[in-house]
Amino acid sequence: MLAAAAVIGGFVAHWIVSERELTSGKQSLLAKQRAIAATLGAEWYPLRDKLESDVLTAAKEDPTDLVDPRARRREWRSQPGLYLRMRLADARDTEHVHAAAADSRKDAFAACLLREPNERGIRGELDGGAFAEQPWNLGQAFSATRILSDEWVRVVKEADDDMRLRIFRDQYEKAVRDEIPLAIDVVKRAQFFLLVLDEDVPEAFAYADGGVMSEEALQLVGHPAHIHLFELPSGKEILRLKRSGEARVIPAGERVVTDPETREAMQRQANNCALAARVEEAVKP
Repeated sequence: MLAAAAVIGGFVAHWIVSERELTSGKQSLLAKQRAIAATLGAEWYPLRDKLESDVLTAAKEDPTDLVDPRARRREWRSQPGLYLRMRLADARDTEHVHAAAADSRKDAFAACLLREPNERGIRGELDGGAFAEQPWNLGQAFSATRILSDEWVRVVKEADDDMRLRIFRDQYEKAVRDEIPLAIDVVKRAQFFLLVLDEDVPEAFAYADGGVMSEEALQLVGHPAHIHLFELPSGKEILRLKRSGEARVIPAGERVVTDPETREAMQRQANNCALAARVEEAVKP
């Protein structure tokens, strides 16, 4: 009996010590997170809320043309900014916006419209010429600031063992090392927010994987796109258009591309550059 009691007592003592260490570890990690939230968060939270509001407000209206004189100047096209492209049907609430931003990628529309200097390419870095850094994808900004989110704080508080807490410590250290510098760049340097909302059209369902509509399917066919440009320092919308871009890819040369994925990628690029050309026409001085 005495031996059993000693064993049980040992287990209880170990559990109490482990719980205290777990609680202390969570408090320490969250204290570090609050320090960052008090500094970076003071600038990021208002920007995040404004961007989300801009997306949801834009999705509620059928846009009529607005071309502010500031949109006709070429300066903004070579400045750092944020970009988001998503289906209009997905812009229902902040959760759907976050999910779409996480999957969104820079495409030929941004590449053909914007003229951001590619510093990595200029320096001759390996693969630096493939893609310009700008504009930042909005999903990058959300990812870089994930440790500032209420959701991240909640899951840390709910961590029930040291191994899970260690994962959150690693996330925090990675964020401080790699992601927070990007987030600081975003809040300090971004001058515009370029938003494209794509309307679903029946023709795109022929390319929809499993019948589920996607950005990739829409970009293969002509469809109405809502283009919005917001000036971040002032918070004002300076461009609002509804345009459709469609181009025909004509094979040339001795070796005709037959791979379906490559042909579709070429078609998306052509359509997106055609859409950029329509915007170019609208903002010409």
